[in-house]
Amino acid sequence: YLSIYLSTNHSQGLDEILAKHIAHLWIRDPLVIYKSRVELDDTKDVDHFENIQSTNWQSVRFKPPPNPDIGWRVEFRTMEV
Repeated sequence: YLSIYLSTNHSQGLDEILAKHIAHLWIRDPLVIYKSRVELDDTKDVDHFENIQSTNWQSVRFKPPPNPDIGWRVEFRTMEV
């Protein structure tokens, strides 16, 4: 990851482990976004975050709250033999 992404995450209040995880998401290929979905209100729409997560699929994925009554979720997709 690049240190600028890590320091940005720290300045937004993320702890060290989560800050590093999010910083690692930005080392991949450029994102593909539909023209109509570029300008979104990120406080109401999670498409940008979900796009980043889906391009960096590993065994753990953070799921943003779908509404104020449900908190963040963690999805595990480990390989099975």
